[in-house]
Amino acid sequence: MSNTNQVANTSTQQIVPVQATFNAAGVCTGLIGQGTTFSPPLSGNTENPSTISLGGNLVWSATPPTIASGFGTGPVITANSTAAFKVVVGTSPGSTGTLAFPTAPNGWIVQGWDITQGTSLFLQQTASSATGATLTSFSITTGLAANMTAGDVILFEATAY
Repeated sequence: MSNTNQVANTSTQQIVPVQATFNAAGVCTGLIGQGTTFSPPLSGNTENPSTISLGGNLVWSATPPTIASGFGTGPVITANSTAAFKVVVGTSPGSTGTLAFPTAPNGWIVQGWDITQGTSLFLQQTASSATGATLTSFSITTGLAANMTAGDVILFEATAY
């Protein structure tokens, strides 16, 4: 084939005919072809959803979580969504922390990893509601609840269910 616009010939393989869809501003919002929809981002930011939902139910939100209680005095949360975020434990922490989230259909599944004390402590979710989740820190050696340490860095992932 030459470098001009031409119709694919019989030697072309794996061609998927598609049709583009555009919004009112003329921005391509997706491609449709052979029973499949290819959604953005096709290039750049063609969509900027505030939530990710499946079947109309919230999975992740662009509204970041907040600390409802625990994680010591003056903990710091760094987040731009509920999907993944970081908490730096404040002073005089106990063994629990509660996170507040946007309202989910049923509750939140949260996993956390203390990357500072990961060889001696692990986190387990001990409560869930439509708007929050509680995590407790446990000693790896004893299995008993154990206080976090001020300055510990905890990484989280959260998904609504």
